[in-house]
Amino acid sequence: MKILEIRAMRGPNYWSIRRHKLIMMRLDLEEMEEFPSDKIPEFADRMEAMFPTMFVHHCSEGHEGGFFKRVREGTWMGHIVEHIALEIQTLAGMDVGFGRTR
Repeated sequence: MKILEIRAMRGPNYWSIRRHKLIMMRLDLEEMEEFPSDKIPEFADRMEAMFPTMFVHHCSEGHEGGFFKRVREGTWMGHIVEHIALEIQTLAGMDVGFGRTR
């Protein structure tokens, strides 16, 4: 996996008309594009051990633990990187909560 571009957006932009402070990251997932999280042995357990504070991420499930549920059922690496980026910013004291993977 390679980070191709990271850009701090200020003001109206291509990615959101409502959120004017965004960080855009473009990735090349390389071989990880072919492996949802449920196909990687012990991935979910390792994620939960490394980032226990991510339990509060609702994700599309709409409840605490929702993100970890998605990881166990199988989600894509771009989606996982999105949540990790949000969590690292949260742990650094930033007020974040919006993420999208395209």
